[in-house]
Amino acid sequence: MKPYGLVLAGGGAKGAYQLGAWKAMREIGVTFNAVAGVSIGAINGALVVQDDYLSAERLWKSISLDKGINIDAPLPDPDNLFSSRNWGVLLREFLKNRGFDASPVKDLLTPYIDEAAVRRKGIPLGIVTVQLSQPGNPAGLELFLNDIPEGQLLDYLLASASIPLANNIGPQGERFLDGGIYDNTPVAMLRRSGFNRIVVVDIASIKGVNYNLDFQNCEVVYIRPYDIEALGASFDFSHEMFARRREFGYLDAKKAFSYLLGKIYYFRPEAFRALVAKYGFRTVEQLEELAAELRLERLRVYDDGQAFLRDLKALFDEKKAQQLQNEQIGEKEAGGAYEKEWRNTLLRRFVQRRSDNDYRDAIAVLDDLTE
Repeated sequence: MKPYGLVLAGGGAKGAYQLGAWKAMREIGVTFNAVAGVSIGAINGALVVQDDYLSAERLWKSISLDKGINIDAPLPDPDNLFSSRNWGVLLREFLKNRGFDASPVKDLLTPYIDEAAVRRKGIPLGIVTVQLSQPGNPAGLELFLNDIPEGQLLDYLLASASIPLANNIGPQGERFLDGGIYDNTPVAMLRRSGFNRIVVVDIASIKGVNYNLDFQNCEVVYIRPYDIEALGASFDFSHEMFARRREFGYLDAKKAFSYLLGKIYYFRPEAFRALVAKYGFRTVEQLEELAAELRLERLRVYDDGQAFLRDLKALFDEKKAQQLQNEQIGEKEAGGAYEKEWRNTLLRRFVQRRSDNDYRDAIAVLDDLTE
């Protein structure tokens, strides 16, 4: 397989998704001849160039907020920095120090990122940051490894990931902001350098002022969650969310390279094609959308399309029974006033929608299933 250029977007703790995608691509046999990343994508990118997945996994499993910033008082919600429960502590810290001391994050990364190993690989590594050296005139900065002074790779990786209000981070004597403000998915950086066969792992919620996903006359594999909100908050470093993000990234990468199929859920190719052959693509799409609305667990690979239908039917019947029970209780307790509220519930929306995106065909399939 010919190598690809790799683009890794920024997104804080959501970067665990990129770890999962990388794991899948390693299994498939995808290799890279250039990497460009922003923020957490720059840090992950250095690990990809270093070709050390195990170190990357150990790093991600060791990440916690108390290892990345110095805050005098304990955080009420230690897994999610900007949780509303932490606001009082964060405000006091900010007022006292005019920001947050992020110097410990360099110590966190040092055991895992080997600058000498990265440079020995000879693979172009690009990062994006925003330089604040000139007051009132921030400048987007795109740098490749050869532009970064020896011994300062970690500093520049952290400059790419420097969140607002973070202090003591990046090269000494310089001030930087997170590169996502400029371009959170630097496809153009690789294309301008002559790389036209690209994998993009996009976890970005913000795009940046210089964002430009130009895929014209470019061979591209684009990996992105169906629902970016499923990856949670950018500063939620809980172990549970790490595992879910990594698994989503793994499965989505397998889907991007056609080892799995499906719009929202994950099917073996033969299972998905059998569903489409029997019910038609649009009906299968409705079934997936209905399953997502009902919150059927997504982190499962279906070897058999009928198993997916059985799971969906069981959940649909359960929701329907709940709604009918609620209607009876509500009408008994509140008379006809309950009916207006019930029409806004999930099931009623399914049944009453009359747009091109309704679920009538999907519900008909479920109604026809035998136990």
